[in-house]
Amino acid sequence: MYNRGIMEGNKYNFARDGFVYLLNYATLMISSIGFNFLAKSLVDKAIPDAIEYGNFLNDDSTIVGFLAAVIIAFPIFIYLNYWANRMLGSGKMKHGTGVRHWLINITLVVVILVIIWQLIALFIAFLNGTLALRFLIHTLITLLVSAAVLWYQWWHLKFFDGSKKKLGLKFKVFEWSIITIIIAVVIGAFIVIDSPTVRRIKRLDATRVERLSGLQNSIHDFYGWGSKDLNYGRLPKGLDELIQNSRMFTIEDELLDPVTRERFEYRVIGARTYELCATFDTEFTKEDDKYSSYVPVPIEMRQPQRFYHGIGRTCFELYVEE
Repeated sequence: MYNRGIMEGNKYNFARDGFVYLLNYATLMISSIGFNFLAKSLVDKAIPDAIEYGNFLNDDSTIVGFLAAVIIAFPIFIYLNYWANRMLGSGKMKHGTGVRHWLINITLVVVILVIIWQLIALFIAFLNGTLALRFLIHTLITLLVSAAVLWYQWWHLKFFDGSKKKLGLKFKVFEWSIITIIIAVVIGAFIVIDSPTVRRIKRLDATRVERLSGLQNSIHDFYGWGSKDLNYGRLPKGLDELIQNSRMFTIEDELLDPVTRERFEYRVIGARTYELCATFDTEFTKEDDKYSSYVPVPIEMRQPQRFYHGIGRTCFELYVEE
């Protein structure tokens, strides 16, 4: 791929080198940082900590993001690294160009800064009472990943010195060991997270909860609790009353189930009490709430209603505070 048109007399393709090295080191950074957090996410799943609420590493969406970074960036790095090493070893790429030295040193600086940032974050978490075992494993992961990247960069800088060389057995063992570990962690991540179908169902239920929460806020605004513009002093007789009121800014779509496109059920029970009903496809419990990064609730309420629900039709008895 890169073997044509490398040398033409004294003219050398520095732009080609810049492209290869920049993309090579960028994908190295993306995949190593993604792997670092992905491995820590699996540790957090295996060793839960009761004091942590809304830890982003426990969230499946975060794991999916890191997993995607590794799956996409790491194969690109392996491919570019293979061709770059072959051309450096055969002398078809210059080893002493400023482009290569600058990008390697910039990568080293970035890695060192990431190490410092990660260690600071880990010590802050440890001093705030996180589990000592998790702290030790997280620290070990950070140091091992950083050591592998730093050693590889330093080896790459010293090994390719302009003479024709082939990669030795030790490097190949190191390379395949890293690939094996990354594949194992990726497989572990796929085992831990839900399938795309299940994740879609959960997101649809989260949308239902979000819309119910917004509907609850609209009802409370209509009553006049916490609102300076509205003060009807009663609950709306029906959902149409919210839509038709020009000061409510309630649209029809906010009242509909995202799948069936039917309105949520609304029923007045008392002067301040009412009921909202919806049909769900998954469960959302207090235990799930511990690891949820976002649960829509009315901001103004002193005792907010969490919309915990089971599978099937669920009704929530709500009230307007005095």
